[in-house]
Amino acid sequence: MHSAKLCISRLLNRRLDVHIARRHGHSIKAPGVPWKIYHPHIQEMENTEKIQGRTKGLAKYVPRNYRHQQFIESIRTGEHLGKDYPYNFLGRMFWKERRYNASYNPHPPDMSTLPGILFLPRLNVWSVEWYEQEKQRIRWFRANYGFMRAKLHAEDFRRSLVQAGRVDNRRTEREIRIQQLATAEARSLFKKKYMKKDARRLGNSGSKLGPQ
Repeated sequence: MHSAKLCISRLLNRRLDVHIARRHGHSIKAPGVPWKIYHPHIQEMENTEKIQGRTKGLAKYVPRNYRHQQFIESIRTGEHLGKDYPYNFLGRMFWKERRYNASYNPHPPDMSTLPGILFLPRLNVWSVEWYEQEKQRIRWFRANYGFMRAKLHAEDFRRSLVQAGRVDNRRTEREIRIQQLATAEARSLFKKKYMKKDARRLGNSGSKLGPQ
């Protein structure tokens, strides 16, 4: 009898605690039940190798929300001062006139990383300039049908010139030797065509022997 009374008192006290903890108009169930499953927390094992995110090298591993977690961690530790520190403390006029972004676009769109390539805004063309056999040469790529398309064509053309050995100060030893042999052959052919055949025929230009 005493045990029954004790159980009843415990049940009443538990219901009273639940009634006190429950707010009026709210359910005591967790949000999303029964569609959302709440798994219990399981502590990780000690002395285990933790796989960390790597964005460089041969073995790359990018976990879920890796960039966002890095950003939050840098803000929490106070290490993150911005990509453009200390310039990010400057006024609005500086950023309004800026032509590029240090994080995503390290170079302005109207500039090329390859030498000899310039954009001429007044003509709306990409100009490729190079020196071949000590002579300046220029080729234009019009941007009427696409700004980036003309830029990529100009850069591909510049790379093809370097690979073909047509740019001075960019040739390999083998290409230099090949051009020297071609020049020597052309010089010998020129001599064969225009050299004087025989010194004894200098005074016989108008004779029956014919011209020199």
